[in-house]
Amino acid sequence: MFTGLIEELGTIASVEQLAAGTRMTVAASLVTSDISNGDSIAVNGVCLTALETTGSSFAADVSPETLERTTLGSLGVGS
Repeated sequence: MFTGLIEELGTIASVEQLAAGTRMTVAASLVTSDISNGDSIAVNGVCLTALETTGSSFAADVSPETLERTTLGSLGVGS
């Protein structure tokens, strides 16, 4: 269970379909200022592993089951 504080409200910058799920890129400049690839970030209560981190965004791969069982499946670009 996520017990941290909400640091920032990010925006879905892109959603890319992969063979085994979806890669979501989240635009967020505050939380990405001090993260590294492999760090965990909660998005809508779901802990995602940050990949391809930049100073203004991070990408995360999301499994089909996670998309079906959480609110992440309803998110699109701009959410």
